[in-house]
Amino acid sequence: MLSEQERREMLEMTKSAAVREEFRRLKTASQLPKNRPVDLDGLMDFLTTMTRFSGRPLPPRPFVHYSNVRL
Repeated sequence: MLSEQERREMLEMTKSAAVREEFRRLKTASQLPKNRPVDLDGLMDFLTTMTRFSGRPLPPRPFVHYSNVRL
């Protein structure tokens, strides 16, 4: 939860036209056009990169032995 001072600071920031414009630009830049298909390889690269930025490495997954594999 926000402290009273943090709440006041955020309310002050909402009055700034520059901050509102910056958030509008961020929102516009983060959305794909509706007619543009999603590139699955690009999405996977992005998600992989973002997990590396998470700060903590994921533990290795245990090996799964499949005894009945059919092709």
